[in-house]
Amino acid sequence: MGWPAVGYVSLEDVDGYAEHLARLVSDAPPSIAALASVTWSEARIERWRIEESGRHEDAGVDSTPTHTVHAAFVVRNDEVLDTPDGLWRRWNHARLSLRFDRAVVEPDAIDPLDLLGGDVHVSRGELAHVDADVWELRLLVSPTGEFAVHFRDVVVEVRPVDEADWTRLADRPAHGWSGPVPDGWVEWATPAVRAAAHGDVGGLSLALDGIGSDPAGIDEVDPRWGFAPLHAAVWFDRRGTTEALLERGADVHVEDAEGRTAMDLARERGSRRAEELLLAWFDASTDDQADHDAAHQGD
Repeated sequence: MGWPAVGYVSLEDVDGYAEHLARLVSDAPPSIAALASVTWSEARIERWRIEESGRHEDAGVDSTPTHTVHAAFVVRNDEVLDTPDGLWRRWNHARLSLRFDRAVVEPDAIDPLDLLGGDVHVSRGELAHVDADVWELRLLVSPTGEFAVHFRDVVVEVRPVDEADWTRLADRPAHGWSGPVPDGWVEWATPAVRAAAHGDVGGLSLALDGIGSDPAGIDEVDPRWGFAPLHAAVWFDRRGTTEALLERGADVHVEDAEGRTAMDLARERGSRRAEELLLAWFDASTDDQADHDAAHQGD
């Protein structure tokens, strides 16, 4: 399935994935083949509901509880028509309704609100055969992060809808970052930025101290993503790494590639824990300056 978005590579560009999909469409059970054949330019999650249905031992993996997952996506593809009056572009919209039976969701702590905000979109997806008759649908959802549905059975229904259905989803309140795992871009970032984004204080220390490699600059901006470690920690509201960076002397005035400071990002993303730490840092800095001025007033 090709779910491209700015900043991500479509799975159709991954070596061998086109052939993998072609085999799924031709060799898989009809419902899996139908799911594999769905492509779109953009996708939003309209509905997400989980019902407990049994034990995962039925699938022959372990004793993790299984569920029935009800989901609906509104998807759209652009179409360019060659008319006597020239090229004309239009959008085609559809609702993809899915019911996964005997399913396990990983991570299982995903809140439906992390999927249903107006700022949430499906960045990419991957369908694979993982074990016996167990299948995996892995989704990268921005800004929530990556999660997977392992299932044995799926029911697929696709129906055309009006563009208003798409607009209605985009008009939902923005949810901002609150997912259990970072966006997929983090895995391609520098070690210090990656550790800061994951909230990995130990990994951050290793990267900054240069254990096993050259030390990273604490305010070094990742050349690909435009974030310094403090930006990444604040973006994902990681209290531990935000605090560690401030204690190490990270420059709170450093700007990302779009000219935003860590405080700008905290307020933009609703990162309340990081904002509290930054406000405390500014308060302490002001007090230190006042003490310094008072001590040298008579000089």
